[in-house]
Amino acid sequence: MRRAFVVAAILCLAGCGGSTAAATVHSSPSPALGGHIAVGGVPRTYVAFKPPYLSAAQAAPLVIALHGYTVDAGWMESTTRYDELAKTAGFVVVYPQGIGNSWNAGACCGQNNYDDVAFMRALITHLMSSANIDPKRVFVAGMSNGGMMAQRLACELSDRITAVASVSGSLMTDSCHPSRAISVMEMHGTADSIVPYNGGPKGGLGKIPPTLSVMKQWAGLDGCAPTPVMTQSGIMTTSQWTGCRDGSSVVLDAIVGENHTWFNAQSMQGEPEATQVTWDFFSHAPPLL
Repeated sequence: MRRAFVVAAILCLAGCGGSTAAATVHSSPSPALGGHIAVGGVPRTYVAFKPPYLSAAQAAPLVIALHGYTVDAGWMESTTRYDELAKTAGFVVVYPQGIGNSWNAGACCGQNNYDDVAFMRALITHLMSSANIDPKRVFVAGMSNGGMMAQRLACELSDRITAVASVSGSLMTDSCHPSRAISVMEMHGTADSIVPYNGGPKGGLGKIPPTLSVMKQWAGLDGCAPTPVMTQSGIMTTSQWTGCRDGSSVVLDAIVGENHTWFNAQSMQGEPEATQVTWDFFSHAPPLL
């Protein structure tokens, strides 16, 4: 059986390093480098990778990849391997570092009371100048607490973000008022023991809403048809809401029997490859106007 996210978290806490500071977004064949910006007087760090063949004059899509609670940007980079996909698909990927290895996603998680929405807004602005990012194609993917943060950003930063994809996450804010219809995806194991698929109280994580109800909420916010179209592929059941405003889409991929993880097609027959699936979702999202 593949390792659960909680095991990966323990291993990462024992051996993963934090982000380092550097001046610019990396654009050479060596490993990705870090950078830093100050937000409200607080230094914030990130790790970024830009494929070397992308020219300085070529505006590229941006994927912001948010780690889960207790792990860090380095864990997210090594687990998702977005760098490898960025080389073939032609996008820039950045792995921000949450304070205390946590994101202020609302009701979850940790003691992070910092304004991470402001951090993401400042980071996007910074990367648009330093890495020539296409402002119409800015995407956010997140794992667990990072997925919760991605969904919060869809609520509060839809003027800057094109689409979000949450893996093993949820929506943990009391209110959600996006300024426009925004495409949202959730990938979630039905046997998730950390962020339960069917919701309920979960220790220090607060009360987790049922995954399906969260996606129905997004469908309502985007003006989609109330009943999704359902398809099956291996152990994954996809529910896609159609007829959403401005070409946006709402998608729920439920992975039957799987736990709390970033899904890896090499781990179980029929399990999706979350990195590829999220990028496919992003690449079909309508760009910001």
